[in-house]
Amino acid sequence: MGLLQKAVETYDAMAHRAGIVYAGEKEPLAPIGHIMARAQIEITLDQDGRFVSARAMGKDAPKIIIPATEESAGRTSAPCAHPLCDQLGYVSPHDEKKYALYMNALSHWANSEYTHPKLQPILAYVRGGTILSDLSHAELIALTPEGGPEDEKLMICWVVNGLGEALNGPCWEDRALMDAFVNYSAAKRRNTSPSLCMITGLMDAPANQHPKGIIPINGNAKLISANDSSGFTYRGRFDDAAQAATVGYAASQKAHSALRWLVANQSAPFGGRTFLCWSPQGVQIPKVTGPMGRKSGTAQRTANPSQYQKQLREALSGWKEDLPQSAGVVIAAFDAATTGRLAVTYYNELPASDFLDRLYVWENTCKWENFSYGIQSPTLFQIVSWAFGTPRNGKAELDDRILGQQMQRLMSCRVDKAPFPLDVERALVEKASYLLLYEGENRQKLLFTACAAIRKYHYDTSKEEWDMALDKNCSDRSYLFGRLLAVADAVEGSAYTGEDRRETNALRMQKAFALRPMAAWRLLEEKLEPYYKQLNPGLRQYYRKLTQEIVDKLSASDGSLNQKLDDIYLLGYYHQRAYRTERADKPETEE
Repeated sequence: MGLLQKAVETYDAMAHRAGIVYAGEKEPLAPIGHIMARAQIEITLDQDGRFVSARAMGKDAPKIIIPATEESAGRTSAPCAHPLCDQLGYVSPHDEKKYALYMNALSHWANSEYTHPKLQPILAYVRGGTILSDLSHAELIALTPEGGPEDEKLMICWVVNGLGEALNGPCWEDRALMDAFVNYSAAKRRNTSPSLCMITGLMDAPANQHPKGIIPINGNAKLISANDSSGFTYRGRFDDAAQAATVGYAASQKAHSALRWLVANQSAPFGGRTFLCWSPQGVQIPKVTGPMGRKSGTAQRTANPSQYQKQLREALSGWKEDLPQSAGVVIAAFDAATTGRLAVTYYNELPASDFLDRLYVWENTCKWENFSYGIQSPTLFQIVSWAFGTPRNGKAELDDRILGQQMQRLMSCRVDKAPFPLDVERALVEKASYLLLYEGENRQKLLFTACAAIRKYHYDTSKEEWDMALDKNCSDRSYLFGRLLAVADAVEGSAYTGEDRRETNALRMQKAFALRPMAAWRLLEEKLEPYYKQLNPGLRQYYRKLTQEIVDKLSASDGSLNQKLDDIYLLGYYHQRAYRTERADKPETEE
C-alpha cells in the first residue's frame, strides 16, 4: 500500500489545486468523486433552461472535470449514467433506458439539499427533450432515419449563463458546483457501514469499485480490482474481496486522482511502460529517466572535466537549495499485461536529498566528451536505444517491450546505486565496433554513448576511473591498439579531399581489428603506404613518428599481441581521434 499511501499524501498536500486549471499543466487535479473526460459538444443554456447555442469542441481541446458516481466512473458495457455531463445516448430521449438513468441521477442531485443553481436549468432543458433537434439544426450531429443520433457516444458538457456574474460559465470550471457534488456523494454514503481503510488506517465507507484510466496508454487498466468472484482472484484464500483488502472511498478517490494527475503532467512513457517520479510534498525534482540538469532548465557546454564537475555541483546545489528536510521522493513504474490490470513493476521511496545525490553520482561517473557538445552524460534512453536497437537507415530502431524493460533496469541502477549491467556495456561495445553501419552524427552518438558506458562499468566494478584526455603513458594493449586504429583512420582520412572522401580502410576493418588486432594492423599498414605519399612531408613525418611510438609501447606490453581486444580499445580510439582533431593543423609543433 506504500504507493497508494504516498498518493493520498500527495493529494492532501495539493488539495488546494483540486478543480483548478493551472497554466502549463496538461490536466488539473480532479476533486473527489470527479473524473477527467474529453467532451465533443458544448451546449449553452440560459437561467430558465432554454437553448442558447452549441459548438463542437476541437480534438485538441483539453479534458474537462465532470462529476461521476462510483458506478458510472467504472462503467463498461452495462448502462450507468453520470449525474451531469454524459454521452448523447444518455442525455437524449432516444434511448429510453439510458435517458431514464440520466434523468434519475441528475434529478436526485438537483432536488437534494446539496443542489446548485446550474442544475435546475440543465434538468429543465434535458426534460424538454429537444436536444437532438437543437444539435441537428446547429449542424453538429446527423440523425438516423429513426430520429436517433448517428453517434451516441458524443460527450455533452454544459455552460449556463444568466445566473449572475459569480455563477455564469462552464460547469467544469465551477468550484462551487464541484464542492456541491462532493458533499452530495458524501451524504449518500453516510448510511454505509464503515470498514478499516488499509491505506489511511481510519474507519471509512469502503469503496466497492476503484477508478480506471490512470495511465492513458494502458486504457481502462485498474490498479485495484476484485470483481472476479468466480475465478481465481482471491478464491482459496478468502471468502470475499473485503477479506483481501478494504480501501475507503475517499482514500481510493484521492490516491487515483493524484496518480492520474501526476502521470498526466510528470510521467515519462517508454515502450508502453510509464515511469513516474515525484515528491509528495510538492517539491520540484528532476525526472528519474532524464538528465539532472539545472533547476532553471538552462544548460551550458562544458569543455573540460573541471567545468563539467563545477556545473554538476551547481546543479545539485540548485536542486537542494529550497529542499525541506522532510521532503521525500517516490519512484514508480507501471505497465499493463492486459487491458484490465495495471501492474507496478518498480517502486522505491527515498529522501529527496539522497535521490539527488544518486543522480549526481550517476552523471559524474557515466560521462564522456560528446564531440562538439562538450562533456555530457548520455540519457538512459540513449543508452538503451544504441545498445539494443537495430540499425536501419543510419538510426537505431528498438522494440517497445525491450525498451520498457531495459529502461527500468537502468533506472534501477541509477536510483539503487547498482553496478552498470555487463550485458548493456557489451552490447554497446559490439555496436560501436561496427561504426561503418552508421553515418554522421549517429556514429558520433554511438561512440560517445559506448565510451560513457565503458567508463561507468569500469568505475562500478573496479573503481577504475578513466580520464577523458589522451593518456600517452598508458601501456594497456587494447588502449594502444585503439590508438593505432585512430592513427590509421587519420592518415587515410587526411589524404581525401572534397568529393573524393569515402570510408577509410580502418573503419572497414574495425571489427576484424578488434578480433585479431596484430594481423589486421599488418594489412592496414600495407594499405596505408599510398596514402602516406599523398600527405605533406611534415604531416607524414608526424604520423610515422606517432605510429612508431605506439608500436614501441606495444612491443613492451605483456601477452599475445593478436588476442581479442577488450572494451578499452574504444577509449584509446576515441582519445587518439579527439587529440588528432585538436592538433591536426599543427603537427610540426607537436613534433
